[in-house]
Amino acid sequence: MKNILKTVVFGLMISIVNCSPATAQSNNLPQGIITSTANGNAEKLASYFNENIELVIPQKSGIFSKSQAQMILKEFFSTNPPSSFKIIHQGSRQNASFAIGNYKSGNNFYRFYFLTKKTNNKLLIHQLRIEK
Repeated sequence: MKNILKTVVFGLMISIVNCSPATAQSNNLPQGIITSTANGNAEKLASYFNENIELVIPQKSGIFSKSQAQMILKEFFSTNPPSSFKIIHQGSRQNASFAIGNYKSGNNFYRFYFLTKKTNNKLLIHQLRIEK
């Protein structure tokens, strides 16, 4: 029930961010995030994390420091090495943006949800959800 509520709340956030008819191109997900996810490079992906990040992955969720989240993702990528990754939808509004991507590892498929915000003129990941 708790996961369903979190998914609904995240969906509402995406809807709110996507309501604006004019999206700012500068808030699109940086190519470095896409590339590091596609390569399973937790260290490079963590360079885009806010100091604290909400991380929700199968079997683990919470608010973690940048270094803790990096270690958790490194474990995820080593257990589920990427076969492919593709962004399927993204949008933005003011200083916030989101992106949704499909991640494949062997015969397993995952959905990645990124919520980013501009902080000190840099787009940082504030929330990352990975759902099977």
